[in-house]
Amino acid sequence: MEREHEVLSETGTNCNIASVSETMSDINQTKLDTLEKKAVHLRLVLEKDFKAADLKWSLFVAAAFSFRYESCLRPFPPAFMKSGIKDMDELLSVITDVPALDLVLQQLDNLEALPNISDIIDLLFYVLVRLKEPTLKTVPTDVHEQILAMANTMTTPSKPQHIFQVISSNKSTVELKWKELSKNHNVFYAYHGNRLENFYTILNFGLQQHLNKNTSLGNGVYLSPELSATIPHSHGGFGWGASCIGGHLSCVALCEVVDAPEGINYQKPVSNEGDGLYKDGKTDHMRVNGETQVTQYIVTNCDLVRIRYLLVYAKQPASLRFHARNSNRNGGFRHWLARHKLLSILLGYGLLLATIGFANNQPIQYYYKILFKKIDMALASTRV
Repeated sequence: MEREHEVLSETGTNCNIASVSETMSDINQTKLDTLEKKAVHLRLVLEKDFKAADLKWSLFVAAAFSFRYESCLRPFPPAFMKSGIKDMDELLSVITDVPALDLVLQQLDNLEALPNISDIIDLLFYVLVRLKEPTLKTVPTDVHEQILAMANTMTTPSKPQHIFQVISSNKSTVELKWKELSKNHNVFYAYHGNRLENFYTILNFGLQQHLNKNTSLGNGVYLSPELSATIPHSHGGFGWGASCIGGHLSCVALCEVVDAPEGINYQKPVSNEGDGLYKDGKTDHMRVNGETQVTQYIVTNCDLVRIRYLLVYAKQPASLRFHARNSNRNGGFRHWLARHKLLSILLGYGLLLATIGFANNQPIQYYYKILFKKIDMALASTRV
């Protein structure tokens, strides 16, 4: 009987092992099915508007690498929240592993290799697919003049390299609220400049006062009909080194604003920088003290503003783009530096300290003197 009991026990153990193996197989298959679905959605987004997807990802990367990520990296990818703490080290590690998006497209075709890049797919899927509101759409170059003319600027604007339309669902809460506020008022267009790393949050949550520097003119979101007055506030920054648009970008938002006097302060010129005139016959009656000269608006009610276009200035030529990871390894030292900015800074700082240390080292100074003396003697003998 004891022998029989042992046999039964062994059989039961084998059944449990088989059951566990089947369960793990089911889990792996489920993960693969999910990856395949995400790969399909990613492919659709990238093929629909490659440049728009590239910009959206670049804005996310700029926010992630900012030292102010607590305020400008919103919403934060939930997969990198560990016990309520943001795991920035893991997030930045995955970001630096993301190849150029055209290479991602090639990798999405290989279904067997999808598990090898699952972290990359999950993160790209979150930024480009799950955060679908608002949608970015590339504006053709021949339409740029019409877009820039919307703000009725009185000076010749500096033309951007790219313009993207910002499209929100007509049924979204913020869009419905904006339309309700605009029913009994005129609307006008004005520009808003901000730091590159702030535009990821601005796109997802709209313009917010806390992302703007407070000045003596008051708190609020600053807008201007003059693009030349806005560009100085659009501080450029490093986005994504493998971007087809450029690694160093600056952005200006072209906004549609409800002309409601209870939510906007109209300001006259306060300095020579960026001064300009703005005259709109529809809203002459709303100018301060009957004046028609306005160079900037301070919006205290952010619900009155909706971003309609993003003007992108690329300071790094797109020709510096790196198409494949293999080419990066064979001669892409500059690309490596671009993808590892923090490490590059630390290495440079360490090199600086080492140089200072060598310069103050007495034995090394002694050998330097001997070397220089020998060089002088060799030069002297050559002259003779």
